[in-house]
Amino acid sequence: MGKKKATMQDIANLCGVSVATVSYVINNSEKEHIKHDTRIKVLEAAKKLNYTPNINRCITRPKSNLIGIIINWNKRNAPSKKMLYYDLAIELQMQLSLLGYDSIIATTKAFEDEADIISKRSLDAAFIIDIRSEEVRRVTRKYYVPIIFLDCEINDPLFCKIYPNYEVIISKAKHMLQEDDIFLVMEDILNEELKDIITNTIPADKIFINDMKHDLREFLLQHQNEKGIVLGEILGLEIERYIRNDHIVVVTSLDNSRFLLPDTMTISIKNKTKAITAVKILEQLLRLAYVGTPCNQLLLNPDTD
Repeated sequence: MGKKKATMQDIANLCGVSVATVSYVINNSEKEHIKHDTRIKVLEAAKKLNYTPNINRCITRPKSNLIGIIINWNKRNAPSKKMLYYDLAIELQMQLSLLGYDSIIATTKAFEDEADIISKRSLDAAFIIDIRSEEVRRVTRKYYVPIIFLDCEINDPLFCKIYPNYEVIISKAKHMLQEDDIFLVMEDILNEELKDIITNTIPADKIFINDMKHDLREFLLQHQNEKGIVLGEILGLEIERYIRNDHIVVVTSLDNSRFLLPDTMTISIKNKTKAITAVKILEQLLRLAYVGTPCNQLLLNPDTD
């Protein structure tokens, strides 16, 4: 005889809550205000018990069919960062449309206030691009739908985080340059944890964070005879004016980009690949079919052309 299928009652018994509470969490209902900690407990119990929702509910379309794509800005952000994030948002929109979902792109410099506005649209789920970790708990208390965080690292195992595998990328760049002592040029991301992951093997005096306050030209002139890695082809285009292109490796994100010189060395982590991965996971989350890892962290390795 096969193993008995887990039920909502089993989850309720394990968590010490009512079946109604389990139903509200499993179905992402907004009828009741469910505490964040209770929501975590119920979802972890469902995973532990290998709970599978009724197949009829799985194939039912979500109640709003609307997915939010939220881009978090900083007033110091350079246009090059905005272009890369908008490109990622558009790639997400395209992948969502292939599955029949509508989407809305929202940009904000006051994340918590904007999250209030977006939550009123009855989203089925949300992608959040770059966020300070200290803002996550305040924001997620207002959401009772799946959230996937892109290009940021947060310490909450309930939510999936997706970003490039920078350890592999930087190691590969050093190998391509045949140099360990390299400089790094990158955008000014808000998430400090991810910024630390990116920069932890590069000396502080060899790191340039691109924002509206600092002079990239001055930094490049100081390191003109050195080798380095550049995160983003828009930055790479500017750096080619000052650094020999055989002295840099540019990490590219745009699909079929033609910004750089033909012989500039590149490592590709396409926004399209990131979007395909993120939307696939989102679909699994909405069907309660996603099986995560203990930290729910997904690192993307370089694309192979």
